[in-house]
Amino acid sequence: MESYKHYQQAKLNTKSAFEWMANKDKIDSQNHKPYVLNKVSVSAEYCGQAYAGATNYHKSPEAFNTALEVVIRMEFGRLSQLALERLRDVERVALIGCEDDISAITDEIATAKAAQ
Repeated sequence: MESYKHYQQAKLNTKSAFEWMANKDKIDSQNHKPYVLNKVSVSAEYCGQAYAGATNYHKSPEAFNTALEVVIRMEFGRLSQLALERLRDVERVALIGCEDDISAITDEIATAKAAQ
């Protein structure tokens, strides 16, 4: 039943993300203003080797990371929706992935009932 465990984790990931995103609509109890997106953290890395013995991993420079963080903040609403859609897709695919295990279990149950 690994497929079901995978589905349960995907489902939890989706739920957690939606719950976290709900923070954008909450009001702070202290200043009575909407919650603020406080931190966006980005780093990236390319992997590839120009020649034998060359560097394999190429980290993004800080200036690029900072610029990308600004762009993410500017596009956060749109990017967040894309991320949530991605999580829903992963969850859906994981659920469909349970089908073979469910069929096998159903067959085992039918066999057990027939042996009664």
